[in-house]
Amino acid sequence: MFCNGCGQNLTNDPGSNCPNCGAVKPVQQGPDVGQGYQQQNPQGHYPHAPQPHSPYPYGGPVHHPGKGKAIASLVLGICAMVIPIPILDVIMGILGLVFASMSKNEGFNGGIRTGGLVCSIIGTVWAAIFTISCLGACGAARTLWWMF
Repeated sequence: MFCNGCGQNLTNDPGSNCPNCGAVKPVQQGPDVGQGYQQQNPQGHYPHAPQPHSPYPYGGPVHHPGKGKAIASLVLGICAMVIPIPILDVIMGILGLVFASMSKNEGFNGGIRTGGLVCSIIGTVWAAIFTISCLGACGAARTLWWMF
């Protein structure tokens, strides 16, 4: 006789449950036993119930390719808008744009990627305008200084 749950040989086992998986042994058919019915396990599990193969009850976490790069893009874009160091803002904004592009190439088109792209563009443009205006102001001040 073999276990219906795991297929282990149960001919020499005197117990009523399989020692490997705990499934109830099949009921021996005889003249006084019903046709095709099996006894239910005391824990409430049926012998033909599928055994879980994953520790997650509903299939586990879903992997979205490119989502990590989209989150990195969003973080870099926000930092590019908030941190008041223009050169660092340009670098972070460009990196945010690169990560948003890589995320899209991997097939992730969620709102996180879009937010990262927009924040990176805003941070990069703001830092570039600020850097150019500061350089222009410094150049104008230097020209005015030599006039006096």
